[in-house]
Amino acid sequence: MALSVDSILKLPAPKKVALLIVFLLVILGVYWFAFYRPQLERVRRKEAKLNDLIRERNTKRELAKDYEKYKAELKTIKARLKEVMAKLPEKKEIPHLLKSIANIGKASGLDILLFKPKGEERKEFYARVPFELKFLGRYHQIGFFFYSIAKLPRIITAENFTIERPQGRGEKGILQVTCTASTYRYVEAPPPQKKPERGRRRRR
Repeated sequence: MALSVDSILKLPAPKKVALLIVFLLVILGVYWFAFYRPQLERVRRKEAKLNDLIRERNTKRELAKDYEKYKAELKTIKARLKEVMAKLPEKKEIPHLLKSIANIGKASGLDILLFKPKGEERKEFYARVPFELKFLGRYHQIGFFFYSIAKLPRIITAENFTIERPQGRGEKGILQVTCTASTYRYVEAPPPQKKPERGRRRRR
């Protein structure tokens, strides 16, 4: 039975209300599936993309902070390395440096009994140049000698100390010091060796 406006108007009030509700539900259903739901999906996709962009931005900010931090640390390390490298003499400077140490000992009033360079010990990027020292002197002379050595612009260390009173010396306050002193020099890394190229086979 087809419904017309006149037939709808003649219906009882409860049926009119029920029919109106059905009509509204149909309109809402069409609106939901045809318009609102697609828009909602687009909004959700955009929200997800926005969240991804926010996370990416935050990650890049953290990376930028870390980059500046590492950049500053690298700059500090390079500066320290430069300072250390400046204190490592070149190979040609070693004889002059050893002579300077011997002269400081004499200028301090020490009686140098032994000044013997030993074999060079190679490490990764530097070489240790040890030498044996044995000398006689008073306490203040010994202290002045090591103080003067420490003031040199090059790195010099001392170890394996032996301090004793020398035998057969009548003077009081004289001490005999034996130690191993070392200086260091920078060693450049050797250039990488090229692999020999295999000869190409000639075609017969």
